[in-house]
Amino acid sequence: MNTEASQDHISKTTGERLRQAREQLGLSQQAVAERLCLKVSTVRDIEDDNAPPDLASTFLRGYIRSYARLVHIPEEELLPLMAKQTPVRAAKVAPMQSFSLGKSRKKRDGWLMGFTWLIVFVVLGLTGAWWWQNHQAQQQEIATMADQSSAQLSQGDAQPIPLGNGDDSSDATGTPPDSAATPAQPVAIAPQTPAATAQTPAPVDQAPAAVSPAQAPVAAPVTTPAEAAPAADAGTIVMNFNADCWLQVNDATGKTLFSGIQKSGGKLNLNGTAPFKLKIGAPRAVEIQYQGKPVDLSQFIKTNRVARLTLTAE
Repeated sequence: MNTEASQDHISKTTGERLRQAREQLGLSQQAVAERLCLKVSTVRDIEDDNAPPDLASTFLRGYIRSYARLVHIPEEELLPLMAKQTPVRAAKVAPMQSFSLGKSRKKRDGWLMGFTWLIVFVVLGLTGAWWWQNHQAQQQEIATMADQSSAQLSQGDAQPIPLGNGDDSSDATGTPPDSAATPAQPVAIAPQTPAATAQTPAPVDQAPAAVSPAQAPVAAPVTTPAEAAPAADAGTIVMNFNADCWLQVNDATGKTLFSGIQKSGGKLNLNGTAPFKLKIGAPRAVEIQYQGKPVDLSQFIKTNRVARLTLTAE
């Protein structure tokens, strides 16, 4: 009998033995699924000896063992059956896949890094080209202004001195001898007769008329500087140079007060009519005081460009 029973067990499959044991214990597939924390469909597949395609053989063997313990079937009896019905399938390992992924990622990272460096080099190149063009433009502008100032200075030296001023000066200088000769006549007339002396008051009366024109021009120069003194102080520009610098200064009348190059250590005082227009080739090389106050050139020094500014009277 034992031999027949053992053969009967062997002839049955794993799923049939588990179903028979479950029915003997009076358990339903739902109860087994709840106790093993499985789906009812999984319990049904195990009893029907179906291997779900989406379930690995290792997990399926583990579920069968748990099911066997639940229905009190020794695992040793089911192991030979499980080996035949659910053989362990070797997992497909693709070692080259991870290597290829790493290689492609590394290739992509290298491409991104190269593209980033290319952008950095392009930006640096454009920045350097922009700076060089500005530097060249400033140098060319300074050279042009220096040439213009040199041409203006050479034209000023070549202009002839007008002779009309010399005539006026000769007339002005010739006046004192005439006035000086006027009092000399009474000296020569003194030894003459009383009748001649009686005529002396006539020349004396004419002497004030000769002197009055000479007094008028004397009074004009005295009053003019006194009135112009406050205006000169209001329109004074003081410049101190710590390096060679080209500059040009024009006043409100359009007069060029200075145009040329000042050496390091030089000092320049200019007077004129405000407002003044200044062009400075190297703002860093000069310190300016206008009406006793310093002039701020920091915006031109920071940008390293030619300074163009206007100084107005306060």
